[in-house]
Amino acid sequence: MAVSEPIPDVDTGSNPVLATNLISMQDKFPCTACGCCCKRINIAVKSIGENTIDNPLYFPYSWDDSGRCEMLTKDNFCKVYDKRPTLCNVDKVMELFDIPKKEFYQINIDACNEMMDEDGIDESFRIKTQKK
Repeated sequence: MAVSEPIPDVDTGSNPVLATNLISMQDKFPCTACGCCCKRINIAVKSIGENTIDNPLYFPYSWDDSGRCEMLTKDNFCKVYDKRPTLCNVDKVMELFDIPKKEFYQINIDACNEMMDEDGIDESFRIKTQKK
């Protein structure tokens, strides 16, 4: 995959986290730190099949009855962000499955926004792609 592959144009709105992430969007997914995916980690882990150390998507942490990862703080920060599992890193999953960046980012943007809608997260956290 080429590093210069085009990715979706995103409108940052008034979200400073998203605006900061877009500075390096060619390098990483524009996460808005809403915490929705971390509050459903049980669903992601179930989707990977066997959660064993041999699985490249192995998830070593636990979650509560609601599906919230034990590493997610009350302020929606990951305690192990810099060393988070591959399953929690959009770019690493994309590379693992060799999916084109634009396509994979759009799939994840749609999923993120849907989870935010379900959780009633403020609109300022939505990742808004600009239609061309």
